[in-house]
Amino acid sequence: MTIGKIIVYILLSAALLPGPACSKKEANWQPGDSLGVLNKWVYDSMQLYYYWSAEMPARPDYTLPTQEFFRSLLSPKDRFSWISNRSTVGSPKTSAELYGFHYTLTTHPFDAQKLVGVITCVVPGSYASNRGLKRGMLFSAVNDKTITQQSRQTAMQALQGESAVLQLATFNNDQTALTDSARVGVQRSFVPQKSVYATRVFELNGKKTGYLAYYLCAEKDDVVLLQSIQKLQQQGVSECILDLRYNAGGSVASATKLAAMLANTFKADSKFITYRGNRHGGTIKQSFQQAISFSGNASGKNMNELQSLNLHLSRLFILMSPETASAAELLIHNLAPYSNIIRIGETTLGKDEAAFPIEDQRNPRQVAWVLMPIVYKIADGFGKGDYATGLVPHYPVIETSRLPISPIGQPGDLPVDKALTLIFGTTGVNVMAL
Repeated sequence: MTIGKIIVYILLSAALLPGPACSKKEANWQPGDSLGVLNKWVYDSMQLYYYWSAEMPARPDYTLPTQEFFRSLLSPKDRFSWISNRSTVGSPKTSAELYGFHYTLTTHPFDAQKLVGVITCVVPGSYASNRGLKRGMLFSAVNDKTITQQSRQTAMQALQGESAVLQLATFNNDQTALTDSARVGVQRSFVPQKSVYATRVFELNGKKTGYLAYYLCAEKDDVVLLQSIQKLQQQGVSECILDLRYNAGGSVASATKLAAMLANTFKADSKFITYRGNRHGGTIKQSFQQAISFSGNASGKNMNELQSLNLHLSRLFILMSPETASAAELLIHNLAPYSNIIRIGETTLGKDEAAFPIEDQRNPRQVAWVLMPIVYKIADGFGKGDYATGLVPHYPVIETSRLPISPIGQPGDLPVDKALTLIFGTTGVNVMAL
């Protein structure tokens, strides 16, 4: 999650504060070797910024390799902090970030002892897309190893490597068996960012419902986001389905812009976000306008423009999955005080936290490593948060419970079907792409 200039300001201000509290003996101790110097910098930085700094060991082992030393400082509650040496050590990557496709593992339809991978979303223009992978494709093995309950973690780890080979599988004509087909190799490559995947209108008997598949909170795409909402507004939609199933987060400012166009009632100065830090970071509250003001994209920074695009919805249907995280979760959770939110799908990841890179600001730089610790816990504008176990759907729907899965955002896509049934009483609706 990107917090933006507010955190930059906080970090720079905090750097001017006295050093972290510790014993006099600890404060006077100075390392005598390069590893000790590096680890001491890591420790001091974490004491200053880390949300759980009070839980850090008072006397850490400075002789540990730096990555291991960093891990020794982390709270058991911390799932997301990481450290990078800018080359061989860094943050874990997902298959979407590495190759350009999202997937989930589900029980094999004809063998309960096995699993199959289901490709749920492919990033346009990515390596995976160029290799012909598409939503709905199944794979039975990774790197020639059949996926089972016992090998689940092995398969998932293999799909976080520099390259992998998928054994695709297809249903036979009467869908009574899965048969292995082509083998497709994927490799780490540049994955282009794309926020808006689909904008549609569902219509029945004159009633119109908008559909927006928004899979990345990326500021560069804010103009596309605003155009999509404008299209829905021009169509006169009275309901809306917001699909965040494959949205892992991104810019808080972009998420807030979308929130401002979907909220039922709010003012520019209505409180939207609360950041809670350690004793150095304190508590910060931001209104809609304040959160948006940190955006690097001028599109949507004018509150009057956002309010003119507001859809005036009495309720909002949001589709979620375990991949829905960070800024996307913030959008769902923090909209609740301003809208009637109906959550459909699966429980989200539960990343109610914000991180920011910490680097050596000296010139010349003496430490090459970069820290990305959790700095803040996130709550809504009224201080309500604590969703580390994820946001639970009001209507649980597992999209892969029926194979093969349908195209994204179409009738037959099970979470979409649930929303359509709640809105229209049927899935038999007219579909118009915008």
